[in-house]
Amino acid sequence: MTRILIVETASPKRVCHTALQIRNSGIISDPEISILCRESNARAFQSLTGVQCLPIKSDANSRLSTEFGPGNFDVIYAFWTGEKKYHRMKLLALRLRAKETRIIAGDGNEFRLTWKAIIRHAIFRWRHPLPTDHRDFVSLQEEFTKSRKHRFSDEEQILIIQSAEPPSVLRALERLRATPLFTNPRYTLFCRNRKEIVDSFSGHPMLSRILTHNEAQDSWRHLRELRRQNYDAIILLLTGDPSYRKIKLFAPLLGVPLKHLLIFNESADCFFFTWSQLGALISHRMRSRAEKERGSHSSHVLLSLVLKSVVLPFRFVWLLLVWLRLRSAGLIFSRKSHDDSLRLPSFPGT
Repeated sequence: MTRILIVETASPKRVCHTALQIRNSGIISDPEISILCRESNARAFQSLTGVQCLPIKSDANSRLSTEFGPGNFDVIYAFWTGEKKYHRMKLLALRLRAKETRIIAGDGNEFRLTWKAIIRHAIFRWRHPLPTDHRDFVSLQEEFTKSRKHRFSDEEQILIIQSAEPPSVLRALERLRATPLFTNPRYTLFCRNRKEIVDSFSGHPMLSRILTHNEAQDSWRHLRELRRQNYDAIILLLTGDPSYRKIKLFAPLLGVPLKHLLIFNESADCFFFTWSQLGALISHRMRSRAEKERGSHSSHVLLSLVLKSVVLPFRFVWLLLVWLRLRSAGLIFSRKSHDDSLRLPSFPGT
């Protein structure tokens, strides 16, 4: 029998998935699995069959290192997947002693806890803050609801800033309708005061209010009014459209935390703001532009080569004819001048 302790240092869904994988894989013979979790999340693990749940209170961390000594468990599993709200549980997992401590980093990566492994993982996590399978276990809606400040109203006030053309905004609304990211949202649109733009959004069932602005006019007044509304989140579209640069800079000034800034790209894919995600979007856009420019440059070079190969023979023949004509004219002129120089002048009376 192998006694295994899994410390809740990641989302409950990932912890449950790991516990079931260990139990059903058969790699470890006769595993006895226990999950050390916070008391608030104990309900998520009590339904697992063949798994013992060990809930703890937040103020009981100091006594756990003595209760779970080196002889109680053979293997301890902890998760280092970049989820910041589990810092205390991760420190607790490092204090616990067992014959072996293994770290699960996401994307199928698992390693034994050593100093070299810690340094390598720290460098890797600095470059990649979250694993690619993070969205399989933590949804955008869950991240937003847990980080949202307490409000007296259950309604979530969401401001959509029109920072792209109306079709892109409508695609983002359709994406939010198909895959809701908010529990009880109330969407307000802040768009340009143009008739064709306002008409494209008027009557939309998801929009409860439409506010307009005249480009750069009264920007300070709009900023004060929007900040007073205390929006829970802001939706911003970064589609590469250069005609909306000023309004894009307007979004971070509205008093909403950057982690509540939901960004949509030109493909209607979205993410809550992090510096790494923004850097990845910018680098992807720069690479795509460079590839387009390289492709257009190569096509121009190819076209010029084709034209030169077609036109060059005719140009060569034309230049050869011009050269022959000028050469013959030069020879005729030099011959005439030579003949004139040989003639003697005739004087009268000789």
